[in-house]
Amino acid sequence: MELAENLRFVDVILALLVVLLGGPLIFALQTFLSKWKNMQRVRRILEAQGVKCLPRQFFSGNVSEMAAINARTQAQPMSDVTNYVAPYVLPHLYEWSKLYGDHFAYSIGFQVRYVLRDPEQARELLVGKAGHFIKPKGRPDAQDLIGGSVASLEGEKWAQHRRILSNAFFLEKLKDMVPRVVALTTAMMKDWEHRIAEAPTVDVAKEFRTLTADVIAHTAFGTSYAEGKMVFEIQHKQQELVAKLLSSVYIPGSRFLPTEQNRYRNKLNRELRRILGDIVQKRMESSEARNGDGKHANDLLGVLLAANKGELHGPQKNLTLTLNEIISECKTFFFAGHDTTSSLLTFTFLLLGTHTEWQERLREEVFQVCGKTQLPTAESLNHLKYVNMVLNESLRLYPAAPAMFRETYKDTQLGETVVPAGTVIVVPIIMWHQDERFWGLDANEFRPDRFEEGISKACKVPGAYLPFSMGPRVCIGQTFAIIEAKIVLCTILQHYRFRLSPEYVHAPMTVFTLRPKFGMPIIFEKLT
Repeated sequence: MELAENLRFVDVILALLVVLLGGPLIFALQTFLSKWKNMQRVRRILEAQGVKCLPRQFFSGNVSEMAAINARTQAQPMSDVTNYVAPYVLPHLYEWSKLYGDHFAYSIGFQVRYVLRDPEQARELLVGKAGHFIKPKGRPDAQDLIGGSVASLEGEKWAQHRRILSNAFFLEKLKDMVPRVVALTTAMMKDWEHRIAEAPTVDVAKEFRTLTADVIAHTAFGTSYAEGKMVFEIQHKQQELVAKLLSSVYIPGSRFLPTEQNRYRNKLNRELRRILGDIVQKRMESSEARNGDGKHANDLLGVLLAANKGELHGPQKNLTLTLNEIISECKTFFFAGHDTTSSLLTFTFLLLGTHTEWQERLREEVFQVCGKTQLPTAESLNHLKYVNMVLNESLRLYPAAPAMFRETYKDTQLGETVVPAGTVIVVPIIMWHQDERFWGLDANEFRPDRFEEGISKACKVPGAYLPFSMGPRVCIGQTFAIIEAKIVLCTILQHYRFRLSPEYVHAPMTVFTLRPKFGMPIIFEKLT
């Protein structure tokens, strides 16, 4: 009797489990079948047009193969300091292109990725047919850095955020930041003085990360590096975690499981939002206490808060943001607002530290335009032709974003290829930036003079130069980044000569942006 009762109890439990789990299991099965069918359709359409679709593992696609190629290539640094870093930075694309030609697709799980063949397709993708494509959502557990912001939104929501944010990036407003950036750069160099006297080598990769973080904190949020330090530290941990996540296949729903990794990810995200919430709240309170009327400053956070209170004017008059949206935008700009400029400055110093003749040419120009002791101004920055050329060439050889991704939500033709709905398109930026077909036989050489007549004359094919993308979603902060880089470079050139340390190990790597794996040691010499 007891056994029968126990069996009945087990039957009841099993029945309940079927009821409780049946729905999710059916949903998971339907999702799996839908993704599988779409993947098969995409491969069939592409292969019918001569696109080579790589052989794939059933569940993971080409993830394990890609990870193995990357690990094998990047296990050791590059043998010498060469600018031809595309095969090292994107080794899987480089190796597959040698095997399958320049017309191929690979898979990340059930997601098919089609690698664009040429810059004309990219121009069509980003400009001519920009409305046919969206940014891939990616795996849900990797959205903590930019999720919910202008960098990831689509449609009307994206347009609304973009229009609001554009208020903070008018050129006249950016000019107002110049004295602050000069002051922060001068403070950094003052800190260098006693250190360089003892040991002349400085890891500028580390220094520029700190400096550009301080700049974005001051100029965009009215805070200081000390206040924003925890934000940057948490975001650094998030970058490392996301890089680890992207090397594996995402299992739908796995982000909700109480694993150690998920607990760590959620902890970082909660702490980040708490700190940003405190910064926003402090600004709201201080602004109201200072002005009485509750109006906010003209920096990025001030613009966001004005949108929250319905204080925008002109075309943005009826646009608003919630506090949660403000925190999401702050999160993105704390991260992206310094990472790109830090990368640009770091690799510019690599190039000028190994091509000292160009360093001297820039210094002479800075002395002519700004003088030897006068601080750079917004006006003087407009007359630095050689500095512009060098920064453009640095962005060509070492773009902060080595690749870009878009997804089509309907069958769309790019060039002669019909790209099926659901395909993720890969724009291999760094490979095009270093391709002799578009830049000539000296494509891998540091030749800033190629930009002497501007970007349009430097490249044989429009669209082969994409350091900040192009079209409607061109980087909103590109002018900010260039102005900041000019200021830092000019201020340092006025005070120091520098060269690359023999201790430098050449191993560019991508963790969202391009950076030197082992730092960038530069030897400085004070000008007399």
